[in-house]
Amino acid sequence: MLLSVDQMIKLSGLDLIRTRDPNNHLHCRKTQLLAYVGGRTRWSDLLMYAALGSTSAIHRHCYLRGEDRWAFDTPYVNDDDLRLLGFEVLSAGTVDLARFESGVGEFLAAGQPVFFYAPRHHFPYWVEFMRRVGTLPEEYHLLHSFLLCGASDTDVLLVDNVSDDHEYAPLTVSWDVLREGYAREPARWFTGCATVRQTSGPDRDGFEAAYRAFLGRFRDGFELYDVVGDNLVVERASVTTAYRAPGVNSMALLAGSRTLFHRFLAHTAHGAQVRSAYARIAQLATVLSDRVTAFQSGLPALPADRIRRGLERLRQLEQQAARHLIAEADGLPQLLPAPAGGR
Repeated sequence: MLLSVDQMIKLSGLDLIRTRDPNNHLHCRKTQLLAYVGGRTRWSDLLMYAALGSTSAIHRHCYLRGEDRWAFDTPYVNDDDLRLLGFEVLSAGTVDLARFESGVGEFLAAGQPVFFYAPRHHFPYWVEFMRRVGTLPEEYHLLHSFLLCGASDTDVLLVDNVSDDHEYAPLTVSWDVLREGYAREPARWFTGCATVRQTSGPDRDGFEAAYRAFLGRFRDGFELYDVVGDNLVVERASVTTAYRAPGVNSMALLAGSRTLFHRFLAHTAHGAQVRSAYARIAQLATVLSDRVTAFQSGLPALPADRIRRGLERLRQLEQQAARHLIAEADGLPQLLPAPAGGR
């Protein structure tokens, strides 16, 4: 499809693409998918039924493998659950520049965004952002998922979250930036190309079954909170930058997942006790995540012992809430009742 020089084809409702991940803990592609579908349906929080996840998996990822939060494969916002929500992800894999340019217009005309991976240091706005936030120079070359929501013959419209508060905003970039980047590293450009389209409303029965299956296998002692507390001082002395600290990444994942799970509970038949418990957990996890980050950054912060006591309290709250959650679910005939006015 030929693109106009004078007029950009762009998706409607771009102002509705807002972050649903205030803790900024999800992989870039997942946070983009969540932001996009959240602008298309009010039921996007149903995707978060498995957000409690496994703290052991987070421990293995952050402490044993030394990986960042954004590389963690969260068990929520996946293709199967997006299908339950009524969205289909269509993947094309890796394409060359010619195929990418020729196909963009058709997807946009059909009302579908285009996702692709490319090295972030090829984009001037990303270089400026990484310098501003103190990204280590050796990480500038890493791939990022880009969300393309508009195009003309001369420019593309990307929606990205490089503001200080990680909120999404449209950014116009010349096609020449993409062409020159592709010429420099063609093997690393236009990988993981995909689009998403809405095909139906949410399958609440499907989410009911998925949530019950999740609860049936959910077991966790939440010992990771103790691990974070025990390693505070060692990490402060040994980690080169705060965002690389295992405790910082672990707490971001924990706070982010608890915040999203609390939002999911609002759509369920769980009672006030369970909902308020997870509201408290989400709030305290976010506060402690900020405090661990401040401690590892060398900023004026609470002493390590105070942070440890907060983490111990949070572990106790998690253990109590999980027992109540599972016990209550066992006694409820339906966990996801149809909303007032129908499905």
